[in-house]
Order: sequence, then C-alpha cells, then structure tokens
Amino acid sequence: MRIDGKAFLLLLGVGTLALAAATVWLWPRLAGSGAKALIGRSSLLLGTQLALAATFLFAVNAWGGFYTSWGQLFGTASAKYSVTDRGAADAGQYDAKALDGVARWPRASRAGLSGARLSGLRSGLDAGLQIYPPADYATRRDEHRRFPVEIVDLTGGAAGLSAATYQQVANTYQVMVAVVTSSVQDIPGVDVPDGRQGRLFWAQDLQAALTAHYRLDPYAPDWGIAGVGPDGTAAVNLAVQDPSHYGLAAAAGDWTHTDPQQSWPGIGKYLASVPTPNISLLYDPSAGAIPQRLRATSGALKVTRQRGLTLLGELDWLGQTIDANADARA
Repeated sequence: MRIDGKAFLLLLGVGTLALAAATVWLWPRLAGSGAKALIGRSSLLLGTQLALAATFLFAVNAWGGFYTSWGQLFGTASAKYSVTDRGAADAGQYDAKALDGVARWPRASRAGLSGARLSGLRSGLDAGLQIYPPADYATRRDEHRRFPVEIVDLTGGAAGLSAATYQQVANTYQVMVAVVTSSVQDIPGVDVPDGRQGRLFWAQDLQAALTAHYRLDPYAPDWGIAGVGPDGTAAVNLAVQDPSHYGLAAAAGDWTHTDPQQSWPGIGKYLASVPTPNISLLYDPSAGAIPQRLRATSGALKVTRQRGLTLLGELDWLGQTIDANADARA
C-alpha cells in the first residue's frame, strides 16, 4: 500500500475515528484510582493522540509529496539509479509527419503546392498551407542553397492574392512563400493564457515543419510574416515577442483595432519590460492608435510606415528587406 495513496489515508482515517469512539465507550469502564484503570486511560489517550497526529502528518505528506515510498521514510530505499541510452531525441521526424500533403524533398516543384495541412504538435492548432518555392528551387546548382521565407497569414479570413502573384514574389526575391489559412479560427501571434497558443504555432510548429521538408535559412532576419487586419496584429506581436524566430513583420489594414486576445498582453506593456527587439516592422499608420513604442525607429527596432499598404506591398517590402539584409552580411 502506497504511503501517499488514497487507500492508506482512508484506512488511517477510519482507524483514528474507531479509536476515538472506543476511547469514549471505554472511558467510563476505566474509572477508578487503581493502577489498571490509570494505565488503561493513559493508553487510550496516547493511542488516540498518536492516531490523530499520524493522520495529519501522512495527509500533509500526501499533499506535499515529501515521501513517496515506505523505503524513503525508513531510509531503506536504494540510492542507485540506472540510465538507459535510447539515443538522441529526433524531433524532426515528428515535425516531418506534422505536414500532410507535401513530399519530403520536392524536386520538380515549380508551382505552389496547395492542399497541405499542418497539425501543430506543440500548440494543438491546425492550419492549411499553400507553399510556393522559387522556380529554380529544385535545380541541381541550388541543391545546397537555403532560402529565406515569407509567411502570409490569412487565418483571420482576409482576402489573399492569386497563386500566380505568390509565385512571382517567390521567383523575384528567391524566397519560399507559405500562405497559411484556417477555416475554423484565426491564430493569434501570442500565447493566450487558457487559450490558443499562437506564438507556439508560428514560431515552432510552422517553422519546424517547413524546415523538415524544405531547405530554409534558420536566420531570423530571413523569416518574415505579413497580414491584414487581425492577421497584421498577429504578425507584429509575433515579431515583437519572438525576434529569435521572426525578424520581419508587416501589417496592413485596420491592424490596431482587434480582439484584445490578439495582442495579449499588449505591445506597449510588453516592450516596457524587455530590451528593444532587433526586428524590422512595416505598417499602415492610417489604422490609428499606434502603440507609442512602435511609432518610430528606436535602436534595434526599425520602423517603416506606408499609407495605403496592401498585402502585395507587404510581400514586396519583405523581399526587399531580406535582400538588403543579405547584402549587409555579404
């Protein structure tokens, strides 16, 4: 019987109650001044007190987990442990399986791959994907090259662009374009307490699954995300809170007036408690109510403002910024 098990505690409690009842029943029978009566009363009192103390102490132990076995309590538990080497954990094999509808190493892909679906292993969120590699992605001369990525967030229901337009962006800037859609719910750019784990989806599930299938650059400034309206809110929040995964973000439309859940805990409050993130942002200032800390470039945070911004304009800006970053590193 386990020292912290419910059965043991129940048995101990019942025994304590029975001993208390026996004490009450036997007390009148042990009245008197003789030695036998004195020893009997003392034994009943001592037994009842010890039972109450044991019940209390074992209940506290079960709640706190101080001792989990009788061996630990009496000091007879073995201090020897055995370790079995099962090999290195290979999360990649699970990330590769998370993306359905895509061949592992597509070599003849010249058009976007539609109908793919991502099941987020960490976040528990699902989304549809359309993936557009550059036209020469599969050529032998580029087989060792790793490509930057532009993520298009359409999970909030915003209108997207044509497949030909996405493919043109991929070819022009030599990037992988991944369009993310969701027919059930929008996916925020933050991990909402007791809600959707959006940051976990974008920064880990999506990136890991795409990297498991394609030759992609892991460098954060080569990963950008764009969105319109609520999707733009998600893009900005994601880059601000996770610059180690996304170094670029663009937001068009009415991206500052969205469900509070989309921006939890709020950009202003978040930036007040952390160092300035090293990211580049593009947004439409006509949305109004721009967070104070995003109104101008400040240190590592680079801000570009463009009125009348469209989704295509966002993708062009992402491609141009990725090219500029590559030139700066060269």
